[in-house]
Amino acid sequence: FYCCVMRSLLCLAGVLCVVEAFKDAPLVPTEFTAYIIQNKFNQNGRGVNHTCGGTYYSSHSQMKIRADCAGVGMISNNMSIPSPLGSMLQSSVIDFDKNVNVVKTWTNAFDPPTCFQGEAGWLPPPQPTFLRDVGAVWAGFEDTAVNGLCERWTFILRELDEHTVFTFYFDQALQFVRFDFVSLFGPQGQVGVKNQFYNIVTGNSTLLSADIFKYTACPASEAQRGRNSSAPGLVLPHSFL
Repeated sequence: FYCCVMRSLLCLAGVLCVVEAFKDAPLVPTEFTAYIIQNKFNQNGRGVNHTCGGTYYSSHSQMKIRADCAGVGMISNNMSIPSPLGSMLQSSVIDFDKNVNVVKTWTNAFDPPTCFQGEAGWLPPPQPTFLRDVGAVWAGFEDTAVNGLCERWTFILRELDEHTVFTFYFDQALQFVRFDFVSLFGPQGQVGVKNQFYNIVTGNSTLLSADIFKYTACPASEAQRGRNSSAPGLVLPHSFL
């Protein structure tokens, strides 16, 4: 009897997996804001291991993303202990229409920030059918600590890096709650990033004011330096998001 029951359960699970694998990917929000906690790891000991928390704004209608982050030990690596001297506040605005990313960084809240300016270099705010358009495949379920049972959708974008794999997470209400990526051969080596969203607010094109995405370009000298180095900003594939 036990064997028959187990065989039946396995058959049901197999049918479920086949059905799930052929369904359409969920729609993603085009206008949203949320709290975010990011964990970034690099097994090679490069100085990119960190945890930071803050707010995230994404607007498809304005083609802009903003992320504000407070991090401790953001320049730490596998061989060091996080230090207040490595802490920082960052605010990054990406303007995809102008292909500009401006990052302001405060290592001391009482001092003027440093400024980085480079190219956008990241996923633009998505349209609703983004996962379907890029051919994302269903990657099964995962019982997560924050959102419970989630379904995962995975894809690779050659436009960014053919060795970068993205996974989007959706809870049981099919709300977008998290996305991770793993870069195998990027400038920082083997990097894994987890981006967990909390208290997501979605809406139409009126949800996010244009004032949220206002930015001032960096001085020419710093903008030039930004084009020749890896960006420290929160929303770049080689640093944050």
